[in-house]
Amino acid sequence: MTDLRTNGRVPADDPLMWVSRLRTKRHSIWLKLSYPFVDFGRTVSIHPSCEIRRSQSHKIRIGDFVLLDREVWLNVPVVSLSSDPALIIGSGTNIGRRSVISAINQIHIQENVLFAPGVFVTDHNHEYTNPDLPISEQGVTQGGTIVIERNCWLGYGSMVLAGKGSVVIGQNSVVGAYSVVTESCPAHSILVGNPARVVKRLDPASGKWTRILDVVPGRK
Repeated sequence: MTDLRTNGRVPADDPLMWVSRLRTKRHSIWLKLSYPFVDFGRTVSIHPSCEIRRSQSHKIRIGDFVLLDREVWLNVPVVSLSSDPALIIGSGTNIGRRSVISAINQIHIQENVLFAPGVFVTDHNHEYTNPDLPISEQGVTQGGTIVIERNCWLGYGSMVLAGKGSVVIGQNSVVGAYSVVTESCPAHSILVGNPARVVKRLDPASGKWTRILDVVPGRK
């Protein structure tokens, strides 16, 4: 049925959207020129509502064509003396709105990774072992490291947590909405649940996704 309000044509975007896009472009240029990032690639788009502290930016590397949507928070709560970056965002990666990435050791997000809104990735936790101190005064744990390999997709509200050791999400993997990843997984995996488990793998021979049996006890 034809929409009489648009005469059957797709309506154009609100012209005021260009104001927001211009603000984002100007903000991105400002960050590149005035913040001491390890690297800040070409055609990076960072919305003005994102939180990145200038005092932490020298521990962050951002590749080409990276997009940080509204209210993304990049956090380096403990700045080490090491010259290595604590957070690496590879070229072509899109970080969905309201996502949080907090790194003290190293979180490496490789090329062309896609975050849905509300994703949380951290390589440490709050310390809570001393019952006589408020948790807010106990600092953070030593934590581990995280690698999210290229072309992964993290679904809405999912989490990747490295309390210790190394957590590696293999390339071309998908993390389901609200799933919590605490252990490494091989490439070409689909993970769901809390804690997340591999439920499907790509079969190289057939090129099809194959279900992994007995992930949930009693189900086939």
